Formats: sequence, structure tokens, C-alpha cells
Amino acid sequence: MRNITPRRSEIMLASFAFAAFGLFATSITWAQQAPSPAAEPTKPAASPGPTNNIRPAIKWKEFNYTCEGGAKLTVYLHSTTAKIRTQDHFFLMRQTPSTDGTRYSDGKVLWWSKGDTGFLQEDAPDSDGKMLVKGCMLDKPADPAKL
Repeated sequence: MRNITPRRSEIMLASFAFAAFGLFATSITWAQQAPSPAAEPTKPAASPGPTNNIRPAIKWKEFNYTCEGGAKLTVYLHSTTAKIRTQDHFFLMRQTPSTDGTRYSDGKVLWWSKGDTGFLQEDAPDSDGKMLVKGCMLDKPADPAKL
């Protein structure tokens, strides 16, 4: 039977192997944890100012009319769009071609004005729709400088 006790050379070889492995493992760990070169500090992202993310409100021109029977009608204009408000209804219309005056329609109702007068009627292909509000006169003549 052979003696199982290790020889001195075997112990030294095993110690050397463990030491080499430990040194290798330490170098890998150190390489992974090595500090990176100093980076430039990052600037914080610019936060939007109070007006950077808000779209300005549309500026509508307001025209008030008094119509037959004392009915009141208000027309708000912006570019080629009109908002018409009566006592009972509100209409949003686009400008349409007209041979005389200014005409706005939503396909069902139209507002037609010329100078300081206007009327609201049902939009019919033959321009003979039912009159909804007629004889409208501008309460205060428009200031040409503001148009």
C-alpha cells in the first residue's frame, strides 16, 4: 500500500497553482473595476421656459350685430374662419367664394355680410335657403385700422 501523505513538491506545486489563480482572478477583478478617466460633467437638460411650450391663443376679431326683432348676433373672425353666435346657436364656418360681400358657410348654414349689414340663412344650392336671422346691422361700425 502506498502512503497517501503528499510530498513537499506536490504541496508547493499546488500552492503555486492556487497563488497564480488568485493573482489572475484579482487582476481580472481589478481590470473590471479600474476607474475610468474623469469624464466632463454633464450639463442638466434645459427646462422649457414658461412660454416655450405654450402656443399663443388665436386672436379673433369680434363684430356685434342687432338684427330684425332685436335679435343679437356676434361674429368672430380669424383668417378664413368665422364663429357665429346667436342667442340659441353657435356655428363654425369657413369662408367660401362670393361675387359680392363676404360669405361663410358650414355646408348647412351661411353668414353673408356686406359692409355693415348681414344675414344668416340655411345654405341651399340655389341660394334660396330659409332666412334664419335677417336685417343685421353692425352695432359699432368697424374701425378700418383694426381690420
